Amino acid sequence: MTEHNEKSQDDVMELLGKQHVAMLATIDNGKIVSRPMGAMKPDEDGTLWFFTTSDSDKAIQITADNRVNLTYADGDYLSVQGTAEIVQDAEKQKELWSKPVEAWLQCEPDDPRVALIKVTPDTIGYWDTPTAVGSTISMVKGLISDEQPDGGDAGVIEMDR
Repeated sequence: MTEHNEKSQDDVMELLGKQHVAMLATIDNGKIVSRPMGAMKPDEDGTLWFFTTSDSDKAIQITADNRVNLTYADGDYLSVQGTAEIVQDAEKQKELWSKPVEAWLQCEPDDPRVALIKVTPDTIGYWDTPTAVGSTISMVKGLISDEQPDGGDAGVIEMDR
């Protein structure tokens, strides 16, 4: 694995756009609590969105301490450190609404309990891995040549705000 900072914010946003599930970590009475969340496509400015209900444990935890971490591990690996807020925005809710969200929340996007978690990333750590075939070839090459296999690209970017 090569550790450097060659990826741009746009490159990392593209990696995030391919993700389907994130582990959202919040703080509850000084303890870190994580749970899986359905990932929405990020906004162009890097804002990340997730559905919840306004009275959920995660909404209460974010209101008390807005520091969060998101981890993604669907092919590529990303760790997002940032701040979150609970937002009730009917337009954005309708824009992001989908059948899986409706199935999960069991309501319509304009239900007063529906809320969004808006995450503003400060830093994003990434590990952009080769494809499965590329990884296999690299491992075999490493065994034959005594060279370390190519584990992909890793680094951390600071978000432009």
